[in-house]
Amino acid sequence: MRLDQTMARQNNNAWWLGPLLVLVGCQEAPLVQSVTSFSEDTWYADSAIVVDVDIQDTLAVYRVDFQVRHTSDYPYSNLYLFREIRSAQQSEYQDTVEVRLADAQGTWYGTGIGALKTLNLPYKQAGLRFPKRGIYRFRFQHGMRDEPLRGIRDFALTIEEEKTE
Repeated sequence: MRLDQTMARQNNNAWWLGPLLVLVGCQEAPLVQSVTSFSEDTWYADSAIVVDVDIQDTLAVYRVDFQVRHTSDYPYSNLYLFREIRSAQQSEYQDTVEVRLADAQGTWYGTGIGALKTLNLPYKQAGLRFPKRGIYRFRFQHGMRDEPLRGIRDFALTIEEEKTE
């Protein structure tokens, strides 16, 4: 087989690469992507994570995710979080959630190689709608008894507008 025939065959096999690059390159950036890193993998109870978000589209549905990155030195299989969303007028949503970080046998959930695992979770199963335009404050605080809580490396919040088909 000649060199030009070999190159033509390789180019024909990569027909999907162009459209894939266009799709990946054209994705919109998230409305919010905020990462909080904890010095020495230590989260103090009085160190609430606060992220302000400017919402202008009250008809849109937003996908809200949070990520917890922890080390294998984290002493528990779960993490309790106090969560709140506040508008300028009032508390719009408030709850306490238990995040399961490991199964009953101690196998960590999440992704990562070695001693660092990252768990990505939705804030709520359904997307969120905001009733009024303005600034909304997302607040997260750990609800564990340890002070300080060791083994938590980072906490991230991502908010994206869900696309309607």
